Amino acid sequence: MGVTDASAPEQRTDGSVEAQAQGQPILEGRSLSKRFPGVVALDDVSVAFLPGEVHGLVGENGAGKSTLLKVLSGIYGEDSGEVLFEGRQVRFAVPADAVKLGIEVIPQELSLAPGLSAAENIMMGIQPSRFGRVRWGAVNRRAREVASSVHLEVDVRRKVETLSPAQQRLVMIARALARNARVVIMDEPTVSLTETEVEALKAVVRRLKRDGVTVVYVSHRLDEVLELTDRVTVMKDGRKVDTHPTSAVDKPQLVKEIIGRSLGEQFPDRVLPRTMTPLLSVRNLSGGPVRDLSFDLHRGEILGLAGLVGSGRTEVVRMLFGADPKHGGEITLEGRAVKISSPRQAIARGIALLPEDRRGQGGVVEMSIAANVTLPIIRRFAVRGVGFVREGAERRAVMERISRLNVATPSAKRPLKLLSGGNQQKTLIAKWELTKAKVFIFDEPTAGVDVGAKQEIFSLIAELARTGAGVIVISSELEEVVGLSHRVLVMREGRCVGELRGDQISEAEILALCYEAA
Repeated sequence: MGVTDASAPEQRTDGSVEAQAQGQPILEGRSLSKRFPGVVALDDVSVAFLPGEVHGLVGENGAGKSTLLKVLSGIYGEDSGEVLFEGRQVRFAVPADAVKLGIEVIPQELSLAPGLSAAENIMMGIQPSRFGRVRWGAVNRRAREVASSVHLEVDVRRKVETLSPAQQRLVMIARALARNARVVIMDEPTVSLTETEVEALKAVVRRLKRDGVTVVYVSHRLDEVLELTDRVTVMKDGRKVDTHPTSAVDKPQLVKEIIGRSLGEQFPDRVLPRTMTPLLSVRNLSGGPVRDLSFDLHRGEILGLAGLVGSGRTEVVRMLFGADPKHGGEITLEGRAVKISSPRQAIARGIALLPEDRRGQGGVVEMSIAANVTLPIIRRFAVRGVGFVREGAERRAVMERISRLNVATPSAKRPLKLLSGGNQQKTLIAKWELTKAKVFIFDEPTAGVDVGAKQEIFSLIAELARTGAGVIVISSELEEVVGLSHRVLVMREGRCVGELRGDQISEAEILALCYEAA
């Protein structure tokens, strides 16, 4: 890692002048550019992060945020421009060089060793030892101290794989602090967390700020960015749009800068179902935490399932899809009792599930877009008795779907993992549309999705209902449940504790039922 003197202050560009007026940045990029074959990922970007500030970084997927952070943390080398740490130019040969300076990245996809304990993960690479032997007592003591500082109240000897997603994220933050991190970059830190866990993580961010740690907070959840940050930088198409004091901007202004236009009405108009004849009926469903649950879903209806963590929302839809066993109850589809004990049976009967973990459970990320779209119905394109796939017919079917759903990709052969979160989700919707599903279940449909793609997904959900499908939506974002649903069932401790319709549907009413004493 090379270090050279910084340039004179008057040579700073864009946000750097403002940053200098408030104090020397701890981490800074000047005129950074990065190109990949056929793509300009960063185009002359300058940004500065001040000591002890929480700095928001927002933009659509593909705006250049991830590339910028990878350059600043040594994962990528810049093609032009320079990176400075405490006013001195640095060049990172490997990411470990950035870590030595105190720059830690907590990615959206956590990089933990699940089979090791929380303490081993926290102290990885810095375990105290004597005569070549690790001092496990000292490892556990130090891990407990750091874990306590981020409100991770668990036995640090527990394996990481037994911890909740929120606790695992706190393990990553504790690891950063154990290494004396001075800049902590958090990429979508609250994705898939409950409201309670989100509030706990916000408290940790505020604690880091009080302790003088700089936090770079990357999130599509603009309300969180506005609440937590001191300044916010907006990126679009590989360029920096602007850096604002957070107190000087509001959500509509950020949205307009992010997508280049006003968002307008976020949720599509709700069209009432044309018939109240049930498409799907569930009676006395039990399994896992779910007890004696009954409800109907009508053609053309969007039914919201709301509830706190542990309420049983996800378990209900996994039983409907055959992914989890049910212990009792009956499922009726189009007036006929059906047995569903596996996802294969659910798919055959026209039930589709887009799970919360789209990368781990929703799609096969190493496979192409085309392979993912046709995976459940590949036999339709097979030449009978030969085993070959009619590639032309498959390609036409895939291109028709991804074109209609506006999946942004240069080719259907592109691996799913290389798409943004929004485009991955639209690809999975295309997959289930091709199966001619009658019931669509969306579990956290916009997790990790930017504001522009969210609106597209909301429109797709509404369009599915308008064409006569029944739709079930689960979301930790109550605004989404309220904005999309014709009816909302509120669950608590595995039971339905209330049903809201029409004007009754509001965040306040949902929360009142969630917290009402049993």
